[in-house]
Amino acid sequence: MRKIIFILAAVALVASCSQSRKWTDKEREELRELVRTHKDRVAIRHMEEANYQNLEQCVLTTIEGTYPDYNQYNKLTGKTDTLNAVILSCLDYTIGPNFENLPLLFPVGQLQQAGILPDSVTDAQAAAFYGCLAGKIKTIYGTPANFTSALFNDMDVPMELSGAMQECVKSATCCDSTATAQPNVPMKNK
Repeated sequence: MRKIIFILAAVALVASCSQSRKWTDKEREELRELVRTHKDRVAIRHMEEANYQNLEQCVLTTIEGTYPDYNQYNKLTGKTDTLNAVILSCLDYTIGPNFENLPLLFPVGQLQQAGILPDSVTDAQAAAFYGCLAGKIKTIYGTPANFTSALFNDMDVPMELSGAMQECVKSATCCDSTATAQPNVPMKNK
């Protein structure tokens, strides 16, 4: 009798564990739609489609990995906050620790369409622009997390970023990018 009760208890335990609810394709698509509702944010709006799909996949993988049972995620009281935090985390990862992936957020073509970069910008000038912009963003925001948070929470490009872009365009396109700048050497007094 004890063996039968023990076996039934073990079967019930295995059955309850095996019935933990996994995410369905419909639930995954619902989460992707929620991410898409944030596409008007500056940090996401300018991304090329392939990079945006990578962001969506990062968000989905992170949330599904954290909450393997969809009901557990769906019952969160701070579901929107959780989604926003994961989007920011994935954007931080996308940008890179040294802002090396700024072209993914602000592609040259879109900057040209917006009138920020001239149509005649060369690859070397674009590289100089992104290098300059990365330096200015590090100075203004400090970390990728602060930068993406500012972009995500502000519907328009923050004034600091707009000014930094304009300064970097001038510095990258004003001169021949193959020429090296000569440092100012102070003259010695005799």
